[in-house]
Amino acid sequence: MNINLDNNADVSAIGTFFKENHSFVILSHCRPDGDAYGSAIGLGLVLKNLGKKVDAYIEEGLLEHFAFLPGASILKAPTEVAPDPQTKIITVDCSNIKRPGLFFESWNRPVDLNFDHHIDNTRFATLNVVEPQASSSCEVIFRCIEKLSLPCPKEAAANFYVGLLTDTNAFCFRSFPPETFELAAKLIRLGADPEFLSVCAFRNYPLSRFLLLREVLNQTHFVEEAKIAYYILTTDMYLKTGSNRGEAENFLYYLLMVKSVVVAFMLEELSPNLIRLSLRSSKDFDVRRIASKFGGGGHIRAAGARIKLDLEQAKKTVLSEIKALLD
Repeated sequence: MNINLDNNADVSAIGTFFKENHSFVILSHCRPDGDAYGSAIGLGLVLKNLGKKVDAYIEEGLLEHFAFLPGASILKAPTEVAPDPQTKIITVDCSNIKRPGLFFESWNRPVDLNFDHHIDNTRFATLNVVEPQASSSCEVIFRCIEKLSLPCPKEAAANFYVGLLTDTNAFCFRSFPPETFELAAKLIRLGADPEFLSVCAFRNYPLSRFLLLREVLNQTHFVEEAKIAYYILTTDMYLKTGSNRGEAENFLYYLLMVKSVVVAFMLEELSPNLIRLSLRSSKDFDVRRIASKFGGGGHIRAAGARIKLDLEQAKKTVLSEIKALLD
């Protein structure tokens, strides 16, 4: 069932789901960002406030950078032991059923409720609340909470605000509606501290991340009259800087600071013939068109995929696809 938050009958189905069930597991995607954490923890806190039993699982657990999020203790270490059949499964910020990771695949359980904002969401759950026009999954969930007139604790508001903040790149993207600012104001009124959360989300990194950034910028390549910028992340770079994969997020935005750059991408070798691709763009270049060539997806200006090629062939193929769309 696809839920329209502007339809009262649809919204009541979510209310009934929350009311009639007492135990929930919330899952978000691997390689988590602020929206993944914010939506999982925020929704979890809302449900706990209703007296529900709630656990949340993210494959990497809680990354150090997001330890500031209030209520993060509801995040548990991933387990291959499936919850009991009475426990309902909710996914947040996952465009397809494989996004939570391998531990969830081992459960062999259906998803009961799916909150998301990705345009390529496959509507894989019994109940699907998918709003591609929303800035973030946190926005979708908070809208639903408002429609149901559920109380939103201060700690949940802070988590939802971080989801809005990070998925809009500090409200810099133009791809979200004016209502997003209105929701942000409501979250602030509920107790979210915009200055504290902004500092924690964007200026709260260990030294190792900046050492890694230096390595990345030193080997960034510019091609096609500097319309394309890219870099390759290697295991040696992590070892040299004492950093980890979680610290490598959002470096592509530094490349987009160059005026001429339209598309920036990153490649990382996960195994000899499996490459992670991450893409970002400025202006109106739709990077989903690139990611979809490799079975991936995302948003117009932020997308990704996994490529089953060796590193050199992956680089050549991605560059060729981008050049073809730029011409």
